[in-house]
Amino acid sequence: MEHSQIDRILEMNNIVDIISSYFPLKKTGNNYKACCPFHDEKTPSFVVSEKKQIYKCFGCGKGGNAITFVRDYEKISFGEALKKLASRVGIAITTHNVDSQKKNKRDLIHRIYKIAMSFFHQNLKEHGNFASKYLEDRKISKETINKFQIGYALNSYASLKNHLIKNSINQKILNETGLFTANNNDLFRDRLMFPIHDNTGKVIAFGGRVLHENQSGGKYVNSPTTSIYTKGKELYGLNITKYDISRMDCVLICEGYTDFLRLYENDFTNSVASLGTSLTDDQIRLLSRFTKNFVMLYDGDNAGVKAALRAASNITKHGFTVKIVSFENDEDPDGFLQKFGAKKLEIKISSALTLIEFLKKDTRLKLNEQTKLTQLIEIINEFEDAIARDLFIKEISDKFGVHESSIFSKIRKNTNRQNANVVQETIDRFEAERNLLILLINRKIEYKNVAQKIDSSYYFSNIYRSIFEFLNKNNEYMGNMSNLIDEIKDEMVQNKLSELIISEFPNLDSDKVLSQLQYRKLNQQLVEINKKIKMGKSSKADFAEKQKIKKELMKINKKVVSKTLY
Repeated sequence: MEHSQIDRILEMNNIVDIISSYFPLKKTGNNYKACCPFHDEKTPSFVVSEKKQIYKCFGCGKGGNAITFVRDYEKISFGEALKKLASRVGIAITTHNVDSQKKNKRDLIHRIYKIAMSFFHQNLKEHGNFASKYLEDRKISKETINKFQIGYALNSYASLKNHLIKNSINQKILNETGLFTANNNDLFRDRLMFPIHDNTGKVIAFGGRVLHENQSGGKYVNSPTTSIYTKGKELYGLNITKYDISRMDCVLICEGYTDFLRLYENDFTNSVASLGTSLTDDQIRLLSRFTKNFVMLYDGDNAGVKAALRAASNITKHGFTVKIVSFENDEDPDGFLQKFGAKKLEIKISSALTLIEFLKKDTRLKLNEQTKLTQLIEIINEFEDAIARDLFIKEISDKFGVHESSIFSKIRKNTNRQNANVVQETIDRFEAERNLLILLINRKIEYKNVAQKIDSSYYFSNIYRSIFEFLNKNNEYMGNMSNLIDEIKDEMVQNKLSELIISEFPNLDSDKVLSQLQYRKLNQQLVEINKKIKMGKSSKADFAEKQKIKKELMKINKKVVSKTLY
């Protein structure tokens, strides 16, 4: 979709009207305030600026424009939020013909999967005696069966195909659905069927479980990748549990369908299943829209322990909180709940271990302490957040009794990651950088002056550097950045930009702020040259450059009143 269309949708939808349609806002000065809908609070810190068409919570950090609010509040995709706002003001969203054709085909495949789900579910009621007995033996209630639309695929090569044709589905599309083999036979035959939904509730795939011991094709047959489904991007049950995950600010992650259903039936309604795969970055990012707190409930065998450690490592490197529930070797959540009940599992969850604690105590994988430490240090190298990284190192030191300095000496660094990790992104230690960004956002006229004198390398903060680069790419929108904020993929950067847009305009001279950044950059270069000289690795060119930098610093020093730069 073109920017002009998004701009028009935002211009026609006043953010105050949008947000106040969900909950009341109170006028406070030039802005509006309320208790934040994204976290629990008693004192309102959620601010809406009608002038700038931006919201920002100064408690949890959430921020954005009208589209991002509807997206995050209703837990829907950006595109769906855009459609909702467009419909509200009577704007028809136009797409290119090619895009329209693709959308029409995707819509048709979604319809086919919906028909297939109803067909399988009806089969279970009318023809699935053995499948129903299996569910009864597993103590899965009829209420759960209906809620999650569990079904049964007939022992037939063409029952689904014939049913779709009866429902006016053209055979030409069938080979693109992933529901049929290369020979145009039904892919799922004589199997218990678990529909997999996307985050919005549309059925996009199936998992088919065997019902007989000697049945061919493996324990599970799963849908292949299609235009509406990619393995490793979806989570079973999330379409129903996402609200409780968000409300409880915690997600319980298990491996399979029956583990999930057992958890859900026992009122652990903030659960999802990772569908037997290692938890992927895409799945973690999807879950992080609802919570930053993860609890792993994988099986207690060696494979489950390894999978839990991989998943926890992946979550940890993103800077999120993760704990692991420890089951005995032959246990899984389903069996544990049937044997011991929900209260016992609650106790287990409350005493879940951090990744470091779990690895330290584990004996099943037969790893020595040196190997465990090596694995943890490998994780440190992948951290995205400096604060989370330092806390992780401190915990390793505490649990393993190793000095932090020894851990740091083992960490393999490269220059880019080192620069990224020394910056504490969440605290405004870089006032000059922040002030210059606010000036640029509010005064388009300042951009040319700034662009001629500095580039992104003058920004030492990763988050502010990202925003500066974003402003450079979109300088024509300077003064109206709220229209572009939803284009930023990184939520942390998006929230920080929202804060800058809504911030009070500083009464500062841009030349003075520029001088501060130039002084700091030159000073950094001088420190690097002095290091080379001290180590005996300098050249004549370095000495000449050092003199040049000193002269530049003296010039700037006369202009800069304050040299407390960070």
